Amino acid sequence: MNRRGFLGLAAGLPRAVAACTIDLKSIKTRPNKKVNVAYQAPHSAPNGLQATREGMWVVDEAHGNVHAVSLLNWADGKVIREFEITGMNGPSGLTIDNTDAMWIDSADNSMMFKVDYHKGELLAKYWAPGAGRSFRMKGDPPRPGSNVAATAPKRETIPPGQLPMDATTGAGGLGGQGMEHRDGLLYISTLAARRVFVLDPKTWEVQAMWQTPGNRSHGCGWEGDTLWVADTNLRAFFRYDVKTGNIVEKIQTAETDPIIHGVTVHDGYLWYCEVEKGRVCNIKL
Repeated sequence: MNRRGFLGLAAGLPRAVAACTIDLKSIKTRPNKKVNVAYQAPHSAPNGLQATREGMWVVDEAHGNVHAVSLLNWADGKVIREFEITGMNGPSGLTIDNTDAMWIDSADNSMMFKVDYHKGELLAKYWAPGAGRSFRMKGDPPRPGSNVAATAPKRETIPPGQLPMDATTGAGGLGGQGMEHRDGLLYISTLAARRVFVLDPKTWEVQAMWQTPGNRSHGCGWEGDTLWVADTNLRAFFRYDVKTGNIVEKIQTAETDPIIHGVTVHDGYLWYCEVEKGRVCNIKL
């Protein structure tokens, strides 16, 4: 189809499809907050944060096949312990689930790594929803022919969403960025799809998806029953009502502040890291 034909088709689309953007001016904005640069990350390109009782986990995205995952002391950023994971490409976000496993978004090859962070061992690889592969949503009808006869030859199966351990790419294109966990579900901000996906990791079914206001959503962190999701290009944090998926508030940073990438929330502060200069920062909520 030529460009003119495409534009003609677009003009005929329903208005709701052609104008599904978020009005940024309508979102309540918190008063300007001072950004505090707390310390330098232990490695050059921090790109994901996760608050835990032990300290703050940081994943580094420095180019190469080996990436450091470090546990830092909140007060001074000193390394408590760390390990390395191979095979990731552009790791961007991480979280720990209710089975005590760590999940890491490997954004540039659209994969998600499940890790035993106590031993520093890779447990499994998965493809990322919203990155170019169709995904199931809760309530979707079963695939025709999926209920095969019991006499049919049995094939070796792996859990939904999981990939072979020698896989080097997931769904194609960019995968998830920031990630959080609550009540058995993963909340994943996905840049390419411009959505936050609420995913059941046991079934690999998307429970809900929320629109993001920009084209570069990144880290996320919990404040009570709401979820902050950053947008790097907009230099802002957007707070979502998890019951509705609606944005209820934002925090805007200045052009002179460190650029937002990985995000987490701890003890009344919103923490974030900056890839470009390796800084770890915080904002009092």
